[in-house]
Amino acid sequence: MQNLLQPLADAGFVPLVLIRHGQTASNKERRFVGRMDVPLNETGRQQASSLATRLGGMRRQALYSSHLSRAVETARSLGEPVTVGELQELNQGDWEGRPGHEVMAEFPDFFAQWVKDPATMRVPGGETLAECQQRAVQALEGLLSEHAPADPVVVVSHQMVIHTVVLNALGLPLRQVRKLKQGNTAVNLLGYREGEWRVCRINDLDHLD
Repeated sequence: MQNLLQPLADAGFVPLVLIRHGQTASNKERRFVGRMDVPLNETGRQQASSLATRLGGMRRQALYSSHLSRAVETARSLGEPVTVGELQELNQGDWEGRPGHEVMAEFPDFFAQWVKDPATMRVPGGETLAECQQRAVQALEGLLSEHAPADPVVVVSHQMVIHTVVLNALGLPLRQVRKLKQGNTAVNLLGYREGEWRVCRINDLDHLD
């Protein structure tokens, strides 16, 4: 992993290892989770342990995570993180805690529109994907600007946050979000340099093989 990141640092980019949290019971049940503070389940803890085996010896400058417990617990498999509220999951409002199939059956028109334009469709009581992207990218760029192009910065966050960050880094519109995959404890390798992003790897789950 360190060998993959070194070329970024050599080119003046701050290397970023961006990780999704481990599995929760709500993930397994395919519920909308959003800002609900749910812990890892046993599978999630095993995933975090496998992640630690893979990355535990990697040198790093800093370790950050969303303040939600599923992200903090995953990050703690690597060390003690600094929590950042802006890295929490998309606010899914009135749907949080509800099964996905139930909500999609109840609000078919919303989901038909969301497929066409997820950037501006607001979850009832929640936020738009564009709002999520704005706060997450701004937070990450602020954090990474405080670090040098040297050892990587490690961040543990959430599926939709990571999707929006990756799309921003690739220069792609948010309507492409459904084409991305992000498994639990997926590792993504990016670099940041004064407003410029570079993407090296997405949804790497080799530690779970």
